[in-house]
Amino acid sequence: MKIATRYYELSICVITLAVIMTLMVMAGCGGDSAAPSATEITTNQLKANTWRISSVMVDGVDKTSMYTNMTLTFTASGFSTMNGSVVWPASGTWTFTDNTAKKIKRNDNLEVTITEVSATVLKLSLTWTTGTLGTGRTTSIAGNHVFSFIK
Repeated sequence: MKIATRYYELSICVITLAVIMTLMVMAGCGGDSAAPSATEITTNQLKANTWRISSVMVDGVDKTSMYTNMTLTFTASGFSTMNGSVVWPASGTWTFTDNTAKKIKRNDNLEVTITEVSATVLKLSLTWTTGTLGTGRTTSIAGNHVFSFIK
């Protein structure tokens, strides 16, 4: 009887130990790490390059010449531009408006839609409500703007 009891106790210990070891191994594996969120992916794509202007369309009319040699650079929460006219100030901050990472709001409260972003192409659209003049020429035109940038 004592041998059977010892055998039973030993079997329970072995089974318990096997279950504990299995749980520890499964917990230690951790599985795949969480996939990056849309905001993380888009932020990394925005930050990856200094974006050079390719074209600017305002209400379907080519206005690229108003933004000659424009560049746009992003950080995790800021941006800086060269030759951005009044539509794109020299610097500012930005945040996503939600978790889809399709729209950003600049610190001047202008909402900008990200229509395309990849390793080599960035397309942004916004509505500019004011036409401005400066030193004998137009510096901005009111309307729906589409800015296309390349790496």
